[in-house]
Amino acid sequence: MLAPAVLALAAVTLFPAIYLLWMSVRGLQVQAPRGFVGLENFRVLVQSPSFREATWTTGIFVASTTTVSLILGMALALALNEDLRGRGVMRTLLTLPLVVPPVVAGFAWKFLLSSDVGVIGAYLFRLLGLGWAPLGDPALAMVSVVLADIWSKTSFMFLILLAGLQAIPSELYEAARIDGAGFLVQLRQITLPLLRGVLVVALILRVLDAINTFDVIFVMTQGGPGTATQTLTILGWKTGFTYFDLGQAAALAVLMMVATVIAAMALIRRTTRAT
Repeated sequence: MLAPAVLALAAVTLFPAIYLLWMSVRGLQVQAPRGFVGLENFRVLVQSPSFREATWTTGIFVASTTTVSLILGMALALALNEDLRGRGVMRTLLTLPLVVPPVVAGFAWKFLLSSDVGVIGAYLFRLLGLGWAPLGDPALAMVSVVLADIWSKTSFMFLILLAGLQAIPSELYEAARIDGAGFLVQLRQITLPLLRGVLVVALILRVLDAINTFDVIFVMTQGGPGTATQTLTILGWKTGFTYFDLGQAAALAVLMMVATVIAAMALIRRTTRAT
């Protein structure tokens, strides 16, 4: 009974993964294909300065977006888990970024931060007397793509954490309040321990999504200015479709796949030990 579903899943996951591994050990330069090259693609890639720089940039991007979106999502979930007036409307508004495609979100933020016509990049900065061009400055460009990604993905964290909070029995908080426990004590002794599993799931999904983020960065900066926002996904795209080295692009994808699996396993193992 499960065979059709297993075959369909294998067709869209297992086969592409195997084909990717096959490509990564072949010299697939469009201009001079060389056939089987073993691990040469991986060796050249790891020794490349652009790969090391892109790895560092990806780490900054992942750490920034994951940390901020987790904190904001948790704060919003805690606030809207209370019996507040208009919380239904606020919950609906906070989920709106989820229905906006990342490409559209990228274009919207690129327009907002434009130093020519953007509401933030032109008018607000000009009003404050700042001559910044957010997408043209290396430091501000990274801040800009991080900001856009946080806006786009915090709603996801908010929904997961809110669902986890609503699953915690309210009697525990009532008993804690009777015993004189304040908000911080309840958060440390009740909320966070009972929310640990949900936090790990949300964190894993967010980290994996951040590592593989492409569309927002590509639309806003295409990895620029220079290589200031060139993450591993952007480097992979340039390697495969600008430099036409499909073998190295496949090797990069394999390394990213291994890195995401290791990161997920590490988070799961740490949480399992903690429980």
